Amino acid sequence: MATLLGRDATVYWGSTVSPSRIAETRNIAIDLGADWVDDTVHGDTNRSEQPTFSKFTCMITGLYDDAAYIVMDDALAKVQGYFYIYPKSSVNTQYFYGRGYVSVDEASYPYDDFSNQNWSIRPAGTVTFKHA
Repeated sequence: MATLLGRDATVYWGSTVSPSRIAETRNIAIDLGADWVDDTVHGDTNRSEQPTFSKFTCMITGLYDDAAYIVMDDALAKVQGYFYIYPKSSVNTQYFYGRGYVSVDEASYPYDDFSNQNWSIRPAGTVTFKHA
């Protein structure tokens, strides 16, 4: 099994079935946690929990690219879109995909640095991880 170099990851987003690659991404962090409920009862010696609802959140940091205005437009309009996240862009058999919404968490335009655009994807249903 080969290790993965994070710089090769890519994100696709768009409100059509064929979303566009979003340029200038720097960091992609995916949370696949779950909500948990305590099922400890009398007589147990250790606390126990069971998972309930699965979660998916994808946070993307990067630089603002004037060709990637679709993220800003869809966040403001609260448009449901399609996403594909490839941990390694050259391996097209391993990726996350689904439908969801985007939120622009930070858009900054400093005087003496590049402009940042940090955003996140929240699912509108089931997220799938496809692998060969």
